[in-house]
Amino acid sequence: MNGERAGRHAEALIDLEALRHNLAQARRAAGEARVFAVVKADAYGHGLLDVARALHEHSDGFVVATLGEGEALRRAGVTRRIMVLQGHDSLGEARRAARLQLEPVLHTPPQLDVLDQGHAGLPMRVWLEIDSGMHRMGFDPAEVAPALSRLDGHRALREPPGLMTHMARADERDCPLTQAQLERFTQLTKGQAGERSLANSATLLGWPAALGDVVRPGIMLYGGNPFVDGRELPCTLKPVMQLRTRLLAVRWQKKGDRIGYGETWTCPEDMPVGLAAIGYGDGYPRHAPSGTPVRVAGQDASLVGRVSMDLLTLDLRGVAARPGDEVLLWGEGLSVDSVASMAGTISYELLCAAGARSRRVVLNTGAV
Repeated sequence: MNGERAGRHAEALIDLEALRHNLAQARRAAGEARVFAVVKADAYGHGLLDVARALHEHSDGFVVATLGEGEALRRAGVTRRIMVLQGHDSLGEARRAARLQLEPVLHTPPQLDVLDQGHAGLPMRVWLEIDSGMHRMGFDPAEVAPALSRLDGHRALREPPGLMTHMARADERDCPLTQAQLERFTQLTKGQAGERSLANSATLLGWPAALGDVVRPGIMLYGGNPFVDGRELPCTLKPVMQLRTRLLAVRWQKKGDRIGYGETWTCPEDMPVGLAAIGYGDGYPRHAPSGTPVRVAGQDASLVGRVSMDLLTLDLRGVAARPGDEVLLWGEGLSVDSVASMAGTISYELLCAAGARSRRVVLNTGAV
């Protein structure tokens, strides 16, 4: 994958052993609940098939966004259960899901209408998403009972639908909304058959009362911190992606020299400035400001000036470095969360972008 960038220095190293370690942490937190690994968006930039193969024997299922992602997993030999968050939009898609034994999530009345249009083929599993307070997708509270009534004993289903919701602010451990959502979901589903699924990474680690029957860890599998409060995690996660490149040059600049596009940073003294072979064309965030941390030859350094398409300029004061040395943008010893915070974004975005645009190198591979 990413073969067109094989000549570039920028590499995203994907450590599948770290991935399996993180899944083990999720399973420990999940207790008796089943663990469905979230692998949508090309496994957050880590490679859909590589991640699925590495976790196949260790997870109970997978979560994808689209039927196409689910089909790709089936073609690759994945036999675990697969939840499809966007569900189906037509009878043809419902038949496709049934044939592949995918589990579409139903979140609008028209998706229920699809099941009434004709025979979908094999009896299928589906999930009914309930809007418990996020107000993004799912059936409103007043729609839940009618929807469940329509699905009760439906010929297209092999069993009662699973019941799921998504927490809007579980990444804020002191926010009362999560408890309110949990209570609303519990009330709306009281006495109903079917599996329950409420917990993403933040809910799994921060709200043990909301585990349900199936948990859906995502960012924690890839080593990202799901919380925004900066507090210590209840488990140890390992970074799965190491984004690295090489130092192209070291130049001595004079006091007062202005660096890069827009001349946004001025040298406060005569100093060495490094040039690293990576930029926003490789998925590094363009809006990362001066002062964003990097590591050069194992030493702390920082970004100065604007990020270019394929180059970064670095403050190398106090750093012993020469052309060819490794530059680590995030990974072991430098969290992607810290870079994301400096850039005013989240680790999810950085991982997806770098995984898609840099040359991906997979370590510690496993097979289905």
